[in-house]
Amino acid sequence: MAEAERLARVEAYEEIRQLAARYALALDSRDVPTLASLFVDDVQTGDGGVGRDALARWFDPVLRPYGITFHLIGNHIIDFVDDDHATGVVYCRPEHEVGDLWVVMPMQYWDRYERRDGRWYFRSRKPKVFYAADVQEHPLKVADRYNFPGNPLITKAELPEKWVSWQEFWSRTGSE
Repeated sequence: MAEAERLARVEAYEEIRQLAARYALALDSRDVPTLASLFVDDVQTGDGGVGRDALARWFDPVLRPYGITFHLIGNHIIDFVDDDHATGVVYCRPEHEVGDLWVVMPMQYWDRYERRDGRWYFRSRKPKVFYAADVQEHPLKVADRYNFPGNPLITKAELPEKWVSWQEFWSRTGSE
């Protein structure tokens, strides 16, 4: 890879990382217009709509059940498909004020990114949850590791069981 190509790739990595950080900030500050602007202009919404305006309308009621939220992100893995498309996994430890509960929900976002007109956007984000529990609850003592009342997007914990490598590891006896 030539020097210019390497530099362009490093810049793409950083722009995608900033995209994930801007998403967390927009969520927590309830800046719905900025949140929607981080997605491709023909994004498909959770209710079948298309476009950033539709996404902003979809996000508004999704965010209203929560008071304070806090999304801490890290461990961002980015894999390029080509110069204009990439996939990624972003670890996130969000906290949500839900009535009298303070729900902690370690998760990953499984992302698809797309570059248009020289700028990177989300094509899609799919949250995958390890557990959700009130900060005073032990996650393994919560039914199905999931206690997040009224969450319209996520209804169950899927990780780590969803990983094929996890399933394969635990299917072996350990002496193999």
